[in-house]
Amino acid sequence: MSLRATASSGPNVLAGVNFDSTPVSWLEANWPFFTWAIFLFASGVLAANYKKRDSYWYGWLAMVSYCLHQSEEHAYDIRGWRYAFVPSLNLGPISKLYEAVCAETEEPMGCPLDPKMTLYVNVLMVWIGFGGCMVAATFSPRRFLFSGSLNWGTSVFNGVFGHMVPAVLNQSYNPGFVQSIFMVPLGIYLIRESGRPFLCIFNGILVHAVMALGVVTIIRFDTNEAVTLMVALLAACPVLTLVISNYVATYNPTTAKNDNKMQ
Repeated sequence: MSLRATASSGPNVLAGVNFDSTPVSWLEANWPFFTWAIFLFASGVLAANYKKRDSYWYGWLAMVSYCLHQSEEHAYDIRGWRYAFVPSLNLGPISKLYEAVCAETEEPMGCPLDPKMTLYVNVLMVWIGFGGCMVAATFSPRRFLFSGSLNWGTSVFNGVFGHMVPAVLNQSYNPGFVQSIFMVPLGIYLIRESGRPFLCIFNGILVHAVMALGVVTIIRFDTNEAVTLMVALLAACPVLTLVISNYVATYNPTTAKNDNKMQ
């Protein structure tokens, strides 16, 4: 295996098999094009309501922004490379965090990610996690509207440590880096406006820690990928994120007064 991903690395991964020896399915290969469609449609909705933007609007913007992020990572990156993020991560500095557990495997397409894992991580964390938080905020804004800011904390953490830091360490582009250049400053501004920026970043750390634990569990104990990641990621986001949001609302009554702070 090359020490660096190439234009053919992504297609080779998609032509291979997952860690559980199942062939990469059509959905596992093509879900990034659905996220692109979500981005286009939701961007139009947000644009139509731009003058009415409030904390709820910015909360949905976190999901929409991250859908664009997913598109650069897993559809086509700025070089025109198909499905470039998985081989880039498996061969990059982040893979060092999984070095011990990956040493126990002999995955031909690299470790720790495979297409099935990548599908579940992205759909569960962003589509269902971020989206679920904002649906909950619709029914109880006082308790759950802050979850939108917490999701921005997750986005900032991912953009900085998943893309910007690896780009500096490798002195090269990685899929998702360009979108992160725009997502991270906006996210930092919004979490500062929330009044609890460090809590937002802490939420991002927790979500990624639970995700990493799920990945390690799959690799080390050969557990079912879908079941393991469903349990881990849904517990992290939306559940844990909503619990933190509810805690903030319960123990900080002024939160309710600031629900529409960002106009």
